[in-house]
Amino acid sequence: MITDLYRYPLKGFPAQRLEVVDLNVGQGIAGDRALALGFNSQHVEPAGAWTPCQAFQRMSIRPDLTRYQLDVLDETLRLTSPQGLVEHIDEDSKCLVNLATNFGEKTPVHRRKEGGGYWDHPDAALSIINIATIEEIAKTLKRPIAPLQFRANIYVRAEPWAEFHWLGQSLEIGDARIDIIRPIDRCKTTSVNVDTGELDVNMPAALQQHFGHMFCGVYASVRNTGRIGTPAIAQITPSAGQSAVRKAASVSTAPSLPHWPRPATICETRHEAEDIKSIWIEDSLSDIGALSDFKAGQYIRIHGLGGERIWRSYTVSAVQEGKLRVTVKRDIGVGSQAMHNLVAGDMVTLTGPFGEATLRDPCKAIHFVSAGIGITPIIAKLSALAVLKYAGPIVVHHVARDPEKLALWDEIEQAAAALPNIELHLYLTQNTGDRRTAHHGRPNCHAVIEQANIAQADIHICGPNGFVRSLDDHIEAANIPRERIFRDSFSSPSVTVNMREIAPSPPIKVTLSKSNIIDYWRPQDGTLLEFAEKRGVITPSHCRAGICNTCQCNVIAGATERLVGEEGEDRVRTLLCTSIPTETLTLDI
Repeated sequence: MITDLYRYPLKGFPAQRLEVVDLNVGQGIAGDRALALGFNSQHVEPAGAWTPCQAFQRMSIRPDLTRYQLDVLDETLRLTSPQGLVEHIDEDSKCLVNLATNFGEKTPVHRRKEGGGYWDHPDAALSIINIATIEEIAKTLKRPIAPLQFRANIYVRAEPWAEFHWLGQSLEIGDARIDIIRPIDRCKTTSVNVDTGELDVNMPAALQQHFGHMFCGVYASVRNTGRIGTPAIAQITPSAGQSAVRKAASVSTAPSLPHWPRPATICETRHEAEDIKSIWIEDSLSDIGALSDFKAGQYIRIHGLGGERIWRSYTVSAVQEGKLRVTVKRDIGVGSQAMHNLVAGDMVTLTGPFGEATLRDPCKAIHFVSAGIGITPIIAKLSALAVLKYAGPIVVHHVARDPEKLALWDEIEQAAAALPNIELHLYLTQNTGDRRTAHHGRPNCHAVIEQANIAQADIHICGPNGFVRSLDDHIEAANIPRERIFRDSFSSPSVTVNMREIAPSPPIKVTLSKSNIIDYWRPQDGTLLEFAEKRGVITPSHCRAGICNTCQCNVIAGATERLVGEEGEDRVRTLLCTSIPTETLTLDI
């Protein structure tokens, strides 16, 4: 059901509600984001060509824009400030006059060429938000969320989060037909309360914490011309292949495919051991490259599990022809129970693969130390090493309770048969049963780590927290370099959503090396990203909440303080959107 239609005549400012719109192939709603106000003399492409949002005034840096009143008067826009100042913008307007004090002298008015808009991405002609999804977010956050915080063109009502399963399909509304091409990655703009003009909840971080991703809504492109109004019935129909999605994935500003929440199908489940089950999942976007960059040791996230619609991360234990396998132990958790209840044919929402606990090349030797279900990344890595015909020394130490609780060990032995220089050590703590080569009891963790240290081996660890902590103590005592330690760890639903206040500070000298800018940062400059933008530097950024890592850059000299997440300093890399300098600083931007 189509419930509401909107356009945003002036980018970053309030919406105009529409009753009827005409959709034309390759275009958005006429007049949507057709005008924009320049920001800090940033470069804007000539002749109305698309330009990134960093060049314009927008709510992510000016939350108060939502408090301006925008009226469309024939061919003129009337923009009224909260203080009552009025600016009329027409086809002859080149710079702001009456509102120059609000935005800066000679703030230019930019016009997009006909049929286009200054959208967040060059292909983001139409954005769609599911009101039921917003209601679920509000329920989860226990606070009201206005749908207009997400600034969509078309508002629909369907099952919560159903829109992610529309990827690669079409929405038919009367004669109009639009292709669903990409999920929408959300930024700090969605944190702005549209009534107060103030930053409210950190929405990208809240989405990440509660739903495991920072996406909400989908982008669409017009396939067939038509007129739509409200209310209207919309039908989901199959599209002609994945060409529109493939094209959307190739746009330079789009998030990478692994981050997209997307539909996936359970194609097989298999009992591996007592309370351990393998689940094969077919990725709907594998044929356009969603799994192309997979590395052994990475994990995926499954979203919307159980009645509570939670998310959980699972290490990939195998990948084969567009399908991936996770191996899950049943416990009392909601996620584990929901995964064990999946059967062939079920649909889930998938993101990933993610993670950096992968194989390093080159390395002198590799030692794996795992316990219980921690065997899952080990089998994936051994299989990858077999394919690579790795000839270096490999040692595997794995601990399980008894043969009935032992999963995937037969696959470990099969992979080992293809590796010329490998030792396998299996430890069963209760009984060895028919596993004649198994050790009864637990390994000597000190000896295990000492052996790896002598071999100058990379050490890959996965297992229960207590097991990993015990190994960490021995690793620290042995003073093994951090770059040789790989722990299979991944994001949990615990994500900090609030940014700490910037404390008073004297001016600090900051150099932006690639931009040839040297200036002094002061607390009123805000984050380092805001500091750079105020000085005319456009650097890649998106969420402005410390989640997406788009604005990460190298620290050449000095240190920065984190304002989100674990407190501390960064001296190697920093997130510009959530950090400030603590001493004289040089950044590689």
